[in-house]
Amino acid sequence: MAQLRIPLDAQRFAKGLTWKDYMAQMGDTRARTEDNYQKAALTEEERKFFGTISQVRYVLMLAENWCGDVHRNSPLIARIAEAMPGCELRVFLRDQNLDLTDCFLNNGFRSIPIVVLFDQDWNEIGRWTERAHAATAKVVGIRARTLDAAPKDQQQKPAGEEKERGIFGRMLEKIGL
Repeated sequence: MAQLRIPLDAQRFAKGLTWKDYMAQMGDTRARTEDNYQKAALTEEERKFFGTISQVRYVLMLAENWCGDVHRNSPLIARIAEAMPGCELRVFLRDQNLDLTDCFLNNGFRSIPIVVLFDQDWNEIGRWTERAHAATAKVVGIRARTLDAAPKDQQQKPAGEEKERGIFGRMLEKIGL
């Protein structure tokens, strides 16, 4: 099977939002992410560790403002990128960049955030998808006791963006997951 070509180069990467620009366009969700960014300060040991990583030149993050996982995880990703010498982070909105997004499907889904690390020659050297496995296990457990337990005729099937976020996503945001 041929490897999927990622439609990204220096020119396209430069069109992505810097962390500062991404935060500025967030609207009513900005305060939540700014608060998480302030809390995501790296320890001295973490800064030293990430300061030794020189292979990562570019960090691509696919995100959307409405996503709870983006609010929780993107501030730490930004802090890590800041700590790596010579590293640039650019944020691309998932739904406006489907050609990029579809290169990083998670079991067929357009999960976010997606974080992809590239070297100076645009070779992918690492990828992180959505959330930590422990958090996903917690979500699956909650869903099994709540939404999945509803009778089939009462289970809602949202469409479009709401399918990605759905009632479940809004519920998790309210309880802080």
